[in-house]
Amino acid sequence: MQKIEIQILLFTFLLVKTAQGCFFDEDCSLNGVCSPVDQTCICDPGWKSDDCGELDLLPATRWTGYNYTNVTLSDQYSTKGNSSWGGSIIHDRHDKQLFHLFVDQFAHGCGLSGWRPFSTVIRAESRTGPAGPYHFVQEIFGTFRHNAATVWSPADEKYLLYTIGVETDTPDTCKSYKWANNISISSAPEVQGPWTPFEYLINGTNPSPWPLWEEENPTSKVLLAVEDNFIFSASDFSSPYNQIKSMPWNTSDYSNHWTEDPFLWRDKRSNWHILCHWMIDITERGEKYPRVGGHMFSRSLTGKWTFKLQEVYNTTVHFSDGGRTDYYRRERPRLFLSDDGDFTPLYLINGVQEFNSSASYTLIQPIGRGSGSLGIAQL
Repeated sequence: MQKIEIQILLFTFLLVKTAQGCFFDEDCSLNGVCSPVDQTCICDPGWKSDDCGELDLLPATRWTGYNYTNVTLSDQYSTKGNSSWGGSIIHDRHDKQLFHLFVDQFAHGCGLSGWRPFSTVIRAESRTGPAGPYHFVQEIFGTFRHNAATVWSPADEKYLLYTIGVETDTPDTCKSYKWANNISISSAPEVQGPWTPFEYLINGTNPSPWPLWEEENPTSKVLLAVEDNFIFSASDFSSPYNQIKSMPWNTSDYSNHWTEDPFLWRDKRSNWHILCHWMIDITERGEKYPRVGGHMFSRSLTGKWTFKLQEVYNTTVHFSDGGRTDYYRRERPRLFLSDDGDFTPLYLINGVQEFNSSASYTLIQPIGRGSGSLGIAQL
């Protein structure tokens, strides 16, 4: 075949692909399937856009989530209230009307800038659904504990709580100190405890666990994604964690692929995904907004991962009262997924900070039509 004919065929292929939209499920971000009829993406619930690469976020309700920034306690250094930063939603196994939120909250009225060493882990409760509002119930661990990620392990019949930190006293004023990053784990039979002493696992930060237990494969194996989207595996939650995957792209600071705060999950087709805080605007403009949500995906844990370098969500949140807030920071993404086997994204949890404010809180925003029916065990 002559060179000119090859060029014509290639050009025709590109035109057809552009017009038809997709050829493979990867063209749909593995958040849907490519229709063989008209080559368009059929998005799974919770996702939208031509390539299913955008979360289908619905308006949030004000003062849901966990916002204690106007609540002060007796040990406050000031009247700043209690700042928090992200969280994990747990649906109670015994009381289907009850939801728990494990949150990083800063002691003594300190804000986000003093997260190290003022961060603690607290538990809050909601009886009005996964979005809350959540109300403080107990402090699980005192200073310094941060990056709390909590999951239920069916194989162990225990809750697993991963954090970074070390037990320490706090100084007399709100300021930040340096500590080495070290991921540790604690476990408990119930969310209320008792929680075991922390056991060191690996050097790292931003833990995101995923137990591999399934009814057809009741394994004790657990995965752990961490900063820079490294993925580790262990035969059970307290065994040595071995790295099984690092991403092929440049993950260094101020690169186009610079991310943190991974959230790892497996979908109903056994594809793998990571939702993360994408720091592209810091790289390009020195700002923390507006493009903050990133998504990467792969058919297998150790196979080829794709990062499309496009926003999955941003720092603008629309509310059910018709208003909107453009946040200065929106980070620490976590998803509350359905427990019906489809792993449908129902709610997005973030730590947020408004402009001209030192306070931060935990925002929970519904995703798609699944959040209305919950997609979880009947309430």
